[in-house]
Amino acid sequence: MSKEVNKMIFRKAEKEDFYQIRSLYWTLIDQEQDDPSFPHWKKGIHPSDEMIRNSIEREELYVLVDGGEIAACVIADNEKVDGYSDAPWQIDSEEVIVLHVLAVHPDHRGKGLARKLIENVIEQERKAGKKALRLDVIENNTTAEKLYQKLGFRYIQTKTLYYDVVGEMTFKLYELVL
Repeated sequence: MSKEVNKMIFRKAEKEDFYQIRSLYWTLIDQEQDDPSFPHWKKGIHPSDEMIRNSIEREELYVLVDGGEIAACVIADNEKVDGYSDAPWQIDSEEVIVLHVLAVHPDHRGKGLARKLIENVIEQERKAGKKALRLDVIENNTTAEKLYQKLGFRYIQTKTLYYDVVGEMTFKLYELVL
């Protein structure tokens, strides 16, 4: 299933990728934790080792590899997120994928990797017959919002959601009909 994207390889993560993926998240946490638009991830807690390992095992973690190094990753699963059920989504279907913990290694920023990664996930999930992609963005993360809007995601609503790692925070919900 790997696909070359301008010398980059898009593929599902493999067990051997675990430490490199965790390192990518931890590097990002170290460098971004003071940025108010960073979603307050915490080393070993979110994304947890278990979350990463389970997502790899279930083939729900996608990566972009550049020269043998994982440059970006995202989890795409059908998890039911608390607080999503009463949002005015465009699609009423069980065939929905939710994107979580999109990350681009700081050394690979500015190359359009988040866009390439999400475009490939959109293509994969469309081929798999899914009806929509959904996600939430921390309220003041305008960079992420602009990316999702350019990719065709539609703003649904602003909502306070509770996540164990951050508590209650305000997020903007987005959906892309496939």
